[in-house]
Amino acid sequence: MAAEPRPRGRPRDESVDVRVLAAAVQELADKGIAEFSVTAVAARAKAAKRSIHARWPRREDLILAGMSTLAAGLTPPRTGTIVADLAVLLDGIAAVFVEPRRSILQRCVAEIKQFPEIYQAFTRDSIDRCLAAIEDAVHDAAARGEIRGDANAAATAEALMGAAVLRASFSLDPVLPIAVREEIVGLLLDGLRPRRTG
Repeated sequence: MAAEPRPRGRPRDESVDVRVLAAAVQELADKGIAEFSVTAVAARAKAAKRSIHARWPRREDLILAGMSTLAAGLTPPRTGTIVADLAVLLDGIAAVFVEPRRSILQRCVAEIKQFPEIYQAFTRDSIDRCLAAIEDAVHDAAARGEIRGDANAAATAEALMGAAVLRASFSLDPVLPIAVREEIVGLLLDGLRPRRTG
């Protein structure tokens, strides 16, 4: 059998992709979108600009590719109890909002009106996925009868996320202390549990 022809050119160096995307994320964290520079990314990654443009022809393509590497991988833990589910999720969210996500998130507030489509992708991957995981945990708990059936899953998710993001924004500690986590979860559940009558 005749050997298959070898593709022309040198094989793609996957390490360049990793270096460039990491450099793009750092550039976003340091400068935001308005001052994002492909030239600076190339210097950070020690990569040729032509290699970057071959992979991501537009500046926006590189920005979105960099942001996509920060996507939160949270899923409903389904431990069997809402207390354990929320504890796992709160720890997971606290771990998500460390650098460089924290700096990029803070820049969102200043630049979101200028670049709504780009930041929509970031919030979808890093915020909305966290909210969805919490909402699923709340729905599961309501189905088990642990909390009220009329509990507002969206509001609960926003409250839990808000507490985690606020702490991440003003604390240098990348780990949420257990006592703080338990207090936050306890306060939420006090409002979610079935109301006693009589």
